[in-house]
Amino acid sequence: MSYRSDISSINWLPILTVIIAVIALGLSIYNYNTINKTAQPQVTLDQFLQTLTAHEEMTAYIGITPVNIVQITQDNLANFQNQMTGLSADFIGNFIVQYQDRIVLYDYDNDKITGNVQVQQSQEMPQDFFQKLYTHPEVSDLNGQTPIGGVLDAESLNSLKQQLPTVYADAKVGDFLLRYDTKLVIYDYQSDNLVNVVALQ
Repeated sequence: MSYRSDISSINWLPILTVIIAVIALGLSIYNYNTINKTAQPQVTLDQFLQTLTAHEEMTAYIGITPVNIVQITQDNLANFQNQMTGLSADFIGNFIVQYQDRIVLYDYDNDKITGNVQVQQSQEMPQDFFQKLYTHPEVSDLNGQTPIGGVLDAESLNSLKQQLPTVYADAKVGDFLLRYDTKLVIYDYQSDNLVNVVALQ
């Protein structure tokens, strides 16, 4: 009696089909999981802020939600380059984090603060401040909006001039730095002079 099966009589097509189907199913599940992981956000706002405020110079901002956070991308780089001299493609992926009194440029991937400018709030703004400011036609369309900013001190101004020399070339200590949704305004209240107005987009 021979136990040898006649291999040539076995129909291999259904067996190969099942094996290929199992392999394909395994690859599909793997690809789905990979895509799903990639599509999910890699970091939450809380994680982002915890990492940022872990830096010694940012500990005062623990628990404070920024006014705005914008990531520098290929699409908006040119726009920011119009506002910030020296901003190159190397900064793509960095975040601009804006607080009431500070603007921070943060590289989250490398956990590095690449720019940090404090804008001091004015303790007492003159009563006719906005009345004088909005008489200038370049900023009259901003009337009724509430800006963020304050008086520039020496430390902030020096840092700003290093980062954005063109924008702050004529600014001096005591000038007001005001950020609106559409414009950045540097204003010398004492001489009622608009030092610079930069369009934001």
